[in-house]
Amino acid sequence: MPFSLRLALRYLFSPQKGSFSTYASWLAISGISIGIAALMLTSSIIHGFQQVISEKLASFDGNARIQHIFGETMDISKPELESILSSAPENLKLAPYIRGVSMIRSGVSADGILIEGVEILPKAVTGLQATIDKGEIILGGQLAQELEIDLGDRVFLQVFSSEQSQQFSRKIKTVLVKDIFHSGLQEYDKTLAYLHIDDARNLFGFQEDHISGIVVNGRIPDGFGQDINYPFYFETWRSRHGLLFDWINVQQWPAYVMFGLIALVGIVNLIAAIAMIIIEKSGQIGILMAQGTQKSNIRNIFLIQGGFIGILGGMIGGMIAFLIIFVQKKFEILEIQEEIYFMDQIPFAFNYPVFSIILILAFLLCILGSWWPTKNVMKLKLSNILRYE
Repeated sequence: MPFSLRLALRYLFSPQKGSFSTYASWLAISGISIGIAALMLTSSIIHGFQQVISEKLASFDGNARIQHIFGETMDISKPELESILSSAPENLKLAPYIRGVSMIRSGVSADGILIEGVEILPKAVTGLQATIDKGEIILGGQLAQELEIDLGDRVFLQVFSSEQSQQFSRKIKTVLVKDIFHSGLQEYDKTLAYLHIDDARNLFGFQEDHISGIVVNGRIPDGFGQDINYPFYFETWRSRHGLLFDWINVQQWPAYVMFGLIALVGIVNLIAAIAMIIIEKSGQIGILMAQGTQKSNIRNIFLIQGGFIGILGGMIGGMIAFLIIFVQKKFEILEIQEEIYFMDQIPFAFNYPVFSIILILAFLLCILGSWWPTKNVMKLKLSNILRYE
């Protein structure tokens, strides 16, 4: 074993009972462990929140949508739309939909809802059933709760168009509540309902082959959608909810800075510990220098010690973070208010690239922090050190 490494391990794990070197080293390891665990958990929560929100939004809206820029109906029999549909890659699934606003009534209760007519239900509700039949409706959980609607109930859908309002006429359709979905997103649970596309076409008075838009599901290849021209436009689910993700990106940096300060405190503790160990071991340093040991080799002893403190602190902090993340993902112990955070539990996720960056930075900062107090080793004078030895 190299000389500097052997002495660094001896100072770190001193066999002398009650040694200050050992206490200082383990206190520094503890501080760094807490800081790294806090940073990893922060990164895990931010990544988990983004992941859960992304999955929920994509499961409702699809990976992208093709719509009319003015919100008008689209005739899928027109050549420009036919060319778009025919040029789509095989891995993409294109599904037409019809969307409109209606009033839903059950007993004496009524509310406004957004109806989406589809042939195949989106991923968010496929756990209930993959398809929907004519004469059936699927409602959000919060809407059903507010209107006191249960499975198997019949509800009334009423549409008021400008033309019908002038003629004092109403269009009413009776449908059966087939299922109730629950997503945790109020925007969907309170306002969204699904009908069969033919029922929606009849309810909103759409002509044959006319739709509101096309849902694109599947992995979208680079460049797809760029050739879609006016009056149609291609919109991904991320750009559709861009404001939400901009807010998440803005909020994550203060969190990293705040918990990064905890890790910085651990680095400061390391600097203080190395400085105190140098003072405590000054007599031994003098003896080593009297025996011909170079100051650079003595300096390497404390640099290696700082590196070991960084490695051990990173390993312990990482294990603590991994244990907490695993327990939360397995048993869902930590709960939060779903009405505020769009989910009912703290969303931990293993963000391995960020974890690796945190550990590498912690190690490098520990080496850098150890280098600062070891500058005094280069200034030590042998006569002053050994005067009282």
